Amino acid sequence: MVRSLLKLYLLVILAAAGAVTVIDNTFIPLFHEHFTETERESRKGYAFTLSQFLGPQQGPEREAALSILQEHSRETFDLVDAASLTHLDAQQRSDLATGKLVLSQDAKHYYLPLRDGQILHAYSVEDDHTNISVLAYGLIALATLLSIIAWVWYHWRDLDKLQQAARDFGNGKLSTRANLPRRSNISALARQFNEMAEQIEASIVHQREMMHGISHELKTPIARLEFGIALLQSAGTGEAEQARQVLRLEDLRRDVRELDELVTELLTLGQLEQGAAPMMLMRVSVSELIDSVAASVADEVADNKLTLSAYASGPAPHHVCDPRLAARALLNLCRNATRYARSAIHLHAETDAAGTLTLTVEDDGPGIAPEERARIFEPFHRPDSSRNRHTGGFGLGLAIVRRIALLHGGQVRLDSSSEGGARFVISLPSMDEPAMPGKPAS
Repeated sequence: MVRSLLKLYLLVILAAAGAVTVIDNTFIPLFHEHFTETERESRKGYAFTLSQFLGPQQGPEREAALSILQEHSRETFDLVDAASLTHLDAQQRSDLATGKLVLSQDAKHYYLPLRDGQILHAYSVEDDHTNISVLAYGLIALATLLSIIAWVWYHWRDLDKLQQAARDFGNGKLSTRANLPRRSNISALARQFNEMAEQIEASIVHQREMMHGISHELKTPIARLEFGIALLQSAGTGEAEQARQVLRLEDLRRDVRELDELVTELLTLGQLEQGAAPMMLMRVSVSELIDSVAASVADEVADNKLTLSAYASGPAPHHVCDPRLAARALLNLCRNATRYARSAIHLHAETDAAGTLTLTVEDDGPGIAPEERARIFEPFHRPDSSRNRHTGGFGLGLAIVRRIALLHGGQVRLDSSSEGGARFVISLPSMDEPAMPGKPAS
């Protein structure tokens, strides 16, 4: 703090000294005409008295009058000829010729024309007030220092709080926030720090939950694989044992497929969150998109003895999006619906005049409790009624849906279906179709 204070104080003093120097050296020449008119008005009576006193005198009498004037004045006087005043400019010489008082450029010399053409030169002798000037400037410097100390301390106090908050946050105290009063001059900076800290804390907590979820999800199939391998190693050689080995191998393959599906979901979610998967925007038919998704889940719907209704409506038959990602989001929602629907699933796509595409998937299942809806889109989160992996999946499908919606600049929400189940709604705003090579953008 002391170093910063000294630097600021030195800068202020140098700037003030420079300003005083510039004022002393430039203001009088710059405003010389104004100063001259002011002096003429203020010394009008003085000039008249001098003219009356010296005007009638000639020769030795004028010299004697000058001596008397010199004895009773703080100024020095002498008589000069107009021809000798070569340092005056044309305007000043013209003013002398018309009988006007003339002030020199440094405002220290005065020239007063007399009746007979001679010019009275007066020079003001300045008193030496060095001690008083030093004292005055010293008081100004002290007052400036005290003002800067008060100002710097006021800021330094808040900056120290912010620095301590950053230090604590860097040491792992993620809940640390910079609590500064709103009247603080760095309150905006503290607010930005708090927003950054909240985002970092949320990201770290999310990563920790992800790691915990991944470890939990991987643990069960790996344990089953180890158990199945141990059974295979201890199996006998009879026909009955060989038949059981075939079943055990099929179970192992199923566990491997489950692991592969989990890893694929994790990779997909990671790519979407990091933006590593580039979006392939194109103009797609909304009805064809819905039909392709319905065809992809037709077998699962039939296996669960459900009915699926899929239709599109709205004024715009096309929408610009990434069809692969949009279809993936709808597939995740439809497959999620097949796990809980009792008899029917509804898939609906609708466009509006603003170009927004709304995709809706709803079922007639038990629905999701209101207290669970806030976390339903978090990775590895399953409602209490679907903790079983075989009914609830890995808990990544809805997280992927949310990330796909965000990549398109949209959002996804969960409502209650009119039939009592869950109703997922994806809103994708209008987007510009990318220009093809050699083709202007539409």
